[in-house]
Amino acid sequence: MTVTTLKKAETARPAPKLTCTWVPVRGDDGRTRMEMRWVDQTSRTARHAA
Repeated sequence: MTVTTLKKAETARPAPKLTCTWVPVRGDDGRTRMEMRWVDQTSRTARHAA
């Protein structure tokens, strides 16, 4: 019996932190409504910091 160790393939890029939050969505009629969407936490914090 041979034992091999598994290598981690995702060491360079960690999984994105997804959070469910309210985002404004513009409909076909031009009105804006709020919807719950899964957004990447890293890109969201960078946008708010600017």
